[in-house]
Amino acid sequence: MMGREGRFRICSVAAVLAMVSQMAFAEDWWKDSFATEGSSPCDNNDSIVTITDKSVDMWEVGCRLDKVQKINRLDAVILDMTCTDDEQGAEKRRELLLKLDNKVLRYPQNEVLQRCSELKAQPGLTPKPGLDPKARPDPKG
Repeated sequence: MMGREGRFRICSVAAVLAMVSQMAFAEDWWKDSFATEGSSPCDNNDSIVTITDKSVDMWEVGCRLDKVQKINRLDAVILDMTCTDDEQGAEKRRELLLKLDNKVLRYPQNEVLQRCSELKAQPGLTPKPGLDPKARPDPKG
């Protein structure tokens, strides 16, 4: 039979493993490919933002992550990065990503991003007017 001390050790190890697995899951929520909420699926969409643990890649702009600060007790991260594009060269940027239900708020752009995997999973999704460059105005009105 297992004594009280043995059960305590097993419970302690189980609690630590549960906490570690939850922390690892919570830390990874911001690493993915996103597009502006309500836009077309991520294929050929210029609002795509792909975030990894080392970079943030956007349309015509690539950023190297210099520092990631996780905000305790809040599903948010601050990204300090060095970005380069063809026109302006290199510049320092700072962004806040705040986790919403299944989306991400990106500040200072103040835009809501949705995971590309969720945009693809919605077959009846229609883009918001003005976001689809192929959309034509209604001739009747």
